[in-house]
Amino acid sequence: MEKRNISQFDQKPSRQNKLRVLIDLDGVVRDFIGSLIRVYNQKYPDHAVSPITSRRLEDFFPIGEEIYKFMESGFIDEIMQEAQAYPGALESLNRWKNEFEIVIVTAQPDDIRGSTYIWIGKNNLPSSEIHISYFKSEIQGYALLDDFIDNLEEFSSTGRLAVCLDQPWNKNWKGPRVKTVDEFFLYLQKHLYHRQKEQLDQTNLT
Repeated sequence: MEKRNISQFDQKPSRQNKLRVLIDLDGVVRDFIGSLIRVYNQKYPDHAVSPITSRRLEDFFPIGEEIYKFMESGFIDEIMQEAQAYPGALESLNRWKNEFEIVIVTAQPDDIRGSTYIWIGKNNLPSSEIHISYFKSEIQGYALLDDFIDNLEEFSSTGRLAVCLDQPWNKNWKGPRVKTVDEFFLYLQKHLYHRQKEQLDQTNLT
């Protein structure tokens, strides 16, 4: 009987028991704010956008609350799909993908989800699991990297590790903070090492 070749697309990868870590998208990997300002400046080249230091976008754009209508009126696809990744973010995810199971968790309104999936595909994010959810604390994972304090607080309240990606709008977060995605993975490594050491010390005491 002739042996049939199996397409590489049909071959199951070997199951690996890697630690699951949750990575937020906007404000952590994708520079949504930078893309919004770029597209806004194309439409209003004479407007000066103030440095954004909170999630209240209306406080920083000259058109005030109209900024939300601006995003909805035909510009949102360009803003989301053409956004740049933060420097080094994609490289870091690819560098650590063999050590950790990277799970993308991001809150996206219905009309933005399609553009977000397109962006993830265009940038070839090294993740086989993507969650669109406003309830990140309900998703299984050892640690969360996020830029939104509410998400961090909810996740931390479950007894898990919540780490903040440093941004001007999250200065009130009192927990662990990193400046880059790569720094997060290095922090996670140290955290795991100290936890394993503590467990070993407790075992030796008993």
